[in-house]
This record gives sequence, C-alpha cells and structure tokens, in this order.
Amino acid sequence: MKSMVAQKGNLQLMKKINCSLILHMLLREGSLSRAEIAQKSKLSATTVSSLVDELIQQGLIDEVGEKSSPGAGRRAIALEISRDKGYIIGIALGNNYFRGALLNFRNEIVYEFTEPVVKGNAEVLEFMIASINRLLTSKIVKDPLQVKGIAISTPGVIDDQGEVIVKSTFLRIKDLEIKRMLRREFDYPVVVVNDLKAAAFAEYFVGNTRTDNLLFLSMDSGIGLGLVIDGKVYSGYKGLAGEIGHMLIDPDGQRCEECGQNGCIAMVLTEPAVLARSQEKARQNNSDNVPQTFDELLERYEAGEELGEEVISQVCVLLVNTLSVFINFLSPELIVLHGWMCHSNKFMNQLKKGLSSFPFPLPFEQNRVVPATFEERNFIIGASTLMLHKVFEDYF
Repeated sequence: MKSMVAQKGNLQLMKKINCSLILHMLLREGSLSRAEIAQKSKLSATTVSSLVDELIQQGLIDEVGEKSSPGAGRRAIALEISRDKGYIIGIALGNNYFRGALLNFRNEIVYEFTEPVVKGNAEVLEFMIASINRLLTSKIVKDPLQVKGIAISTPGVIDDQGEVIVKSTFLRIKDLEIKRMLRREFDYPVVVVNDLKAAAFAEYFVGNTRTDNLLFLSMDSGIGLGLVIDGKVYSGYKGLAGEIGHMLIDPDGQRCEECGQNGCIAMVLTEPAVLARSQEKARQNNSDNVPQTFDELLERYEAGEELGEEVISQVCVLLVNTLSVFINFLSPELIVLHGWMCHSNKFMNQLKKGLSSFPFPLPFEQNRVVPATFEERNFIIGASTLMLHKVFEDYF
C-alpha cells in the first residue's frame, strides 16, 4: 500500500513539475504549439497533449488559432497563457518615482500609476499598503481571489531570504521587514527583490535579446548594476553584487558625502553629478549660459555645443573605462543600459565606438550594447516574472 501511495505521489509531483515547465515556456516564448513544447521540453507528444488539455480546462492557457510551421501538413494550433486567469500586483520603488501596476499572467501591464518618491521606513510602507489597496479595488480586479501574488522591486540591499530591506541609502530605509508587514495586511504570497537584479532578470527571461550572460547597468539619479551569469541572477555575498556606486573612478572628481572619497561612480556618472560638473565648468569659463537641468545639458551635447561636448565626452571616457573592467572580468555577452545615456543616440554611438576601440583580448562587437527592453518598466516586469514563476510552481 505504501509503495502505491508513494508512486501516486511521485506521479502527481511529476505532473506538477511538467505543468509548471509548460507555463514557464509559454511565459518566456509567448506562443508555442504542442509540437514545439514537446520538442523544447523533451516530453513525449502524448504527455504534452494530456497536460495541455488539462491546462486549457483550468483556464490557464488558451488556443489562439493556427500557427505557421515549416513543411506540409496540418497547421499547428498556437497556445498562449490566458490573460484572464489572474493578476500579479507589482510595486517598483525607484530613485525618480514609485510605480504600481497590475500585470496579468502573460506579464502584460493592464493598469499602472506613478507617484512621487517618499523616504523612510514608515512612509515607504504606507505607500505600498495604500498602492496595493488601490490596485485591489481597481475596476479590473473583479474578485480579490484573482490576485495571486505581490511583487516588490526596490533599490538597496535585500536579505538572503528576500524578506527584509536591510538598507536603501537613497530611500532612507533600514531593516524594514517588508514581507512580514505586507503579509500581516494581505493574504498573498510576496516576493521582494533588488531593483537591478529584477531588471536583469527581465532582460534574461523576456527581453528582446536573450542570453544566459548579461550585465544590466542603470544610471539616472542613482547607479547600480545587475548580473545574470549562466542563466542565474547573481546576488553575491549578502546580496551586495552590483553595489558599485562608491567605486573610485576619477580622483579629480567631486567629494562624496556618503563615502568620503573624491570621484566615486555616484559622484561622476549620475545625472546630478554630471549636471554639477557642467555647471562648475560653465562658471569657471565665466559663462552666462549655465545649464539648469540635466535634460538641457544633454540637448546642448546633442546639438554639438562646446560645454555639453566637453563634459559628456569626459563622462563617456570614464564610462568606457568602467565598463571595460566588468567586461574583462566577467565577459558578459550582452551589456544592457538603462537611464540617461539611452536618451541620446549620439552618446550611445560614442560609447559603442569607445568600447570597440578599447584593447580587449578580442575585438568588441558594438551590437553587444543594447538599451533596456522595457525601459522604466524593466524593474516591475522583472519582479512580476519572479512572482509568476512561484505562482506556476505552486498552482497544482
């Protein structure tokens, strides 16, 4: 009797694993036929057909019409994850603003809003609770049971269990037990992830250019880096991988009040730092045309104005030198960029040329540098993708 129970349990576990595998494949690929699922998963056609039929009955996937396929014979039926089965609540805390969103099981944002940044444990927690309630009471959610999880992305250091925001300097957060506090308010699973790691995972799993090895660099009012190595997000010891803001790259740069160094990355490559350098340069030249905003400075650079050219070109050289360290050390296939540099085609071209002329062991291919697929939404989509993985694994 025990062996029969064990056999039944093993079969049920295998079925759960295979159903989750099919959902993961459809989440990543968007649309597949039964034959394509069988080919990619190495499952038998009979097994795939049986599991797909059950997933259709449960409303988790839909048949969406014929799918073109090479060769003669009957056209295959395309399968996609259902848009209507459920939702993930996503919250992305950022340096420039906070975002809340509802995402369906296909990871599509169906409703979103942005709010100004708030700082401090109590203020951030209050924002998240209010935002989750706002999303739960939106017209899209007909029943709270349609929501299957809450996904949080945030700048800063997250503990190994993904439960505590240990430290976020910019948001003035320290030891915020975010998972416990949200579970106290809402009866949903919660995923908490560093924003750059979430963004890197979004590029790896659903980005325009798929690779198992990539570097995701974000530069706006803050700076950070996310890594995917051999198909896994790399966190490092105590989750500190990618915290590069206080690496020294320019000894002649501005002094950082936080780390005490002159010319750390945060004081050289971020928007406030670049703007401050341009303003100081303009005053030294006794210019009456001091740039007032970073966007103005970038426009002057694009137009070929001398001040903009001088300051931004210096930044480009420093960024090339910085990236060269990571490229030589890690050799990522893809360098994904997010932030102000992506708003200037001129800068992106200058950066690519700088990297291609750097003396790497092998010539650097410029197509290895790409802008972030989802831009500002990379962070929330990455966190949602991680939550959907958990939902699909726990569904059966």
